[in-house]
Amino acid sequence: MAWKEMTTEELAKSLGLNAAEVREKQRLIGLIIKARKSQKLSQATLAKKVGVSQGRIAQIESGIGTSKISFDVLLNLLSILGYDFT
Repeated sequence: MAWKEMTTEELAKSLGLNAAEVREKQRLIGLIIKARKSQKLSQATLAKKVGVSQGRIAQIESGIGTSKISFDVLLNLLSILGYDFT
């Protein structure tokens, strides 16, 4: 089954992760996409700000490799996009 057709619970189980962790990562990825688009930034422009390739931003935004994306990476992207965390 393609990962996009899986429920969060099925995806988490297939990755050996906690479903709550997968849901939170998906929520943060959604915020990244929304913030990038609202600021009219391309993936390439965001990638330059972060110091990664455009392909890596596309990969993160697509959710591919969710288990390997750390919360630190996601929170760093959001910080660069103007979100404050305390």
